[in-house]
Amino acid sequence: MMNYSKEDYSGASSTLCTGCGHDSLIHHLQSALLELQIPPHKIVKVSGIGCSSKTPAYFSKDSYGFNTIHGRMGPIASGIQMSSPDLKIIGLSGDGDTASIGLGGFIHTLRRNTDMIYILANNGVYGLTKGQFSATADEGSAKKTGGLNTFASIDLCALAIEMGCGFVARRS
Repeated sequence: MMNYSKEDYSGASSTLCTGCGHDSLIHHLQSALLELQIPPHKIVKVSGIGCSSKTPAYFSKDSYGFNTIHGRMGPIASGIQMSSPDLKIIGLSGDGDTASIGLGGFIHTLRRNTDMIYILANNGVYGLTKGQFSATADEGSAKKTGGLNTFASIDLCALAIEMGCGFVARRS
C-alpha cells in the first residue's frame, strides 16, 4: 500500500467566493481521499458547468479531470465508468447543472446504477449568473432583489431514492 500525503490530494489555489461552501467541500474530499489512500492516478474528477465545475482543479492535481458540457456530467461519468471500471469517479455538479438542463442525465445515471460518487452542490440559485432561482429553490423563497419563487422545488435526494440509488445523504 502506498503512503500518500495531503500534498498528493492538493490542487490549485481556489478562486471561488469566500463562504460559498465549495472550499469546504474540497477540504473534505481531500481528507477522505487521504484517509482512504486512493491512488490519485485511479481517480477521475468529472464536472459540468457552473461554480461546481471549477472544484476539480482544486484537489487531487495528479488525477484525471474532465469538464463536460452543461448538464452532461452524469452521462459522461457513466461512459467513463463503463469503459474503465477500475477508476474511482467523483462527479461534481451544481443544482442548475443537475436539476435543470441535466435532469434527464441525472435520472439515467441513477437508473444505470453508475458506480461513482455524485456530489451535488445545491444552493437553490444559479451562482455564476448571480440570482436566478434554480429548480431546487424552495417555493416562496425570496431573492435579495425581492422577487419570490412561485414554483415547487425539485427534491433531488427524494428523486435519487425513488430511482433506487444505493446511498443518498443531505447536509443542511
